[in-house]
Amino acid sequence: MSGQKDEKNPLEAEILREVAEEIKEEQLKQLWKKISPYLFAVIITALIITGGIEYYRYNQNQRALRESEQFQTALTLIETGKEEQGAEILKTINQTSTLGYRYLAAFHYADYLASQGKEKYPEAIDVLDRVIQDKKAPEPFRNMALFDKILLRIENGDQDFSQMEAQLDHLAAKSDAWSALALEISAELALRQGNVEKAKARWQQILSMPSISEAKRLQVSEYISFVDEKILQEKKQGTDQ
Repeated sequence: MSGQKDEKNPLEAEILREVAEEIKEEQLKQLWKKISPYLFAVIITALIITGGIEYYRYNQNQRALRESEQFQTALTLIETGKEEQGAEILKTINQTSTLGYRYLAAFHYADYLASQGKEKYPEAIDVLDRVIQDKKAPEPFRNMALFDKILLRIENGDQDFSQMEAQLDHLAAKSDAWSALALEISAELALRQGNVEKAKARWQQILSMPSISEAKRLQVSEYISFVDEKILQEKKQGTDQ
C-alpha cells in the first residue's frame, strides 16, 4: 500500500546485517593492507632507535668507567713516585677522551709539566690553551684554565701585562664566583708594575663585593694595611734623609 512504509521481514534484516558486516570487514582488511607496511616500518625504526640509544648509553658508561680507572691509576702512579708513567696516562686521556675526564686530565697534566721546571711552562700553557679554546668544555673549566695559564705566565716572567689584565677584567666583569680571584690576580699584576694605587683599587673592589667570605675580606684588608704601612715607612725614610 502506498501510504505505508515498506517493512522488511526478519530474514531480510539478518541478511542485510551480515552483508554490512562483511563489507566492513573487507574494508578493514584493505585498510590493514595499506597501512601495515608503514606501521611495521615505524615499529622497526622505533626499536632500532631505542636499541641504539641504549647501546650508546651502555658504551658511554663503560668508557667512563675505563677512563675513571685510568685516571685514578695515573694519580696513584704520580703520588708513588712514578710520575712519568702517570703523566703519560694523563696525556693520553686528555688527547683521546670526549668525556669530562679529558679536562681533569688536562689540569693534572699541566700541573705535572709545571712541576718539572720553567722550561716546561710553555708545554703546560699549551695544554691549558686547548681547554680554553674548546667550545665544548664547561665554562668553569675554561675559566679555571685561563687563571692557571695567567699564573704560569706571571711566574715565568711574562711582561705582556696588558693582555693578561684584559683577560682578568673580562672574568671580573662577570660578577660571579670568579670575580674576586680575577681582581686579586689583577692586583698582583699591578704591584709587579709598581702601580700600588691600582692594586689598592682592585682590593677595594673585592671588599665591596657582598658575596666574599669574612676570611677573604680580612685577608684583603691586611693586604691594604700592609701596603699603606710600607708606603708610610718609605715616605718617613725619605723625609729623614
